[in-house]
Amino acid sequence: MSLRVDDKLPKYKSSLYAVLEDALTDGSRDILIRAKTKAPYKKGGLRSNSDNHQEGRLKWRVSFWVEYARFQEFGGDSKKRIINYSTPGTGKAFLKSSGDEQVTKLANQIKMHAGRART
Repeated sequence: MSLRVDDKLPKYKSSLYAVLEDALTDGSRDILIRAKTKAPYKKGGLRSNSDNHQEGRLKWRVSFWVEYARFQEFGGDSKKRIINYSTPGTGKAFLKSSGDEQVTKLANQIKMHAGRART
């Protein structure tokens, strides 16, 4: 009598990586949307020059591509501080706070997507 073992772990691992990529894609998109609503707005340059892109396996980055984005994110620099933002409800740390909000939701997003992983 012989015993045959059907190892489906590699197939499941591959499926799980694909599902986790979907969860991180959704998470990075949600961070970008939330950060755009929190970003200061005067002429629209900061909000329009932004994107989310994949940097590697299970690695995503949300970026704002204007020169003054860092200045706005940190509320100034060593020479000048921003006191009044052009749009009410916006302010410094618009990207960090959006990411922090999404981290609390990420576990639920992963659970939602992980059910689709198959062998």
